[in-house]
Amino acid sequence: MAAWLAGSRAGQAATGGNVAKAYMPEIGTDYATTDPVNFDPEFPPVHFPHSFKSKGKPIQSFMWLANGPEAKGCVIISPQANGGDALDSLIPALLSAGINVMRFNPRGMWDEYENYSGLGSLEDLHSAIAFLRENGGRHSIPGSGDKPRQYQIDLDRIAVLGKSGGGGLNGLIAASESPYLNTMIAVEPARLRELPPGYDKHFEEVRVATDGRIDQKMWFDKLTPAVRERKDVLKAVPKLVDKNILLIGSMDKDYVQNIHKPIVQAMTAARAKHFSAMILETGNSFMLNKRIALTRIVISWLKNECGF
Repeated sequence: MAAWLAGSRAGQAATGGNVAKAYMPEIGTDYATTDPVNFDPEFPPVHFPHSFKSKGKPIQSFMWLANGPEAKGCVIISPQANGGDALDSLIPALLSAGINVMRFNPRGMWDEYENYSGLGSLEDLHSAIAFLRENGGRHSIPGSGDKPRQYQIDLDRIAVLGKSGGGGLNGLIAASESPYLNTMIAVEPARLRELPPGYDKHFEEVRVATDGRIDQKMWFDKLTPAVRERKDVLKAVPKLVDKNILLIGSMDKDYVQNIHKPIVQAMTAARAKHFSAMILETGNSFMLNKRIALTRIVISWLKNECGF
């Protein structure tokens, strides 16, 4: 058990006693470090690019299919707002656990056709869910010949995994808005709030360093009151009480005080039925020194708590 839990602590450490269920990973196959035992030569694991439409625009996406022909759950990875950390490091372990993975690039993140926005990326996440549900979840691998390989998504087992604003926050809001998204893993989600002094300088440094691609000040300046209202995670809590929600954060003081604690307290007060929360013993929001611990937690929770 110590090996499983190294680097993690229960929600009480971060919430002052007003806690959700503190998720404790169960011992079993360690998919973070173990390749699949079985291999199906007719339906091997595969990775391929594809696209779907959102607001009439093509969204570039990638799919990873796990071994075997049976219907499988699918985790949609919604990337961090600036296109940085999409948690791709978890993908091989998810496949080993028999879970398909889809990751997409929201409009404007890597293309020049329009500007990335918090609202647009949320709409694109809803479109990703709708794409998986097309044809009852039955899809074909593009470019696989005259007899294209088919794969089946289990529509009752669609989850979103994401970090920060583009992933964690968007996933929580999408879960509150969509009847078809019942499972969400939010890794250090953001909240739309007044930013501390000094952030303008930081935003400008990032804008210059990325040759203007990442202009966070522009994103914040364009947030309308309606968008802020829609993406207020605390106001979304009443619509999350029946969902499977796992909240994972770091020990960063600003995150714990202004994001983790308020979300945990709101979900606890609303008597959320399937909500778990935990803090990893890392002060870095990217959790780069706790990726194996993070991977074990995510997969154990999906399989043992959510039936993936």
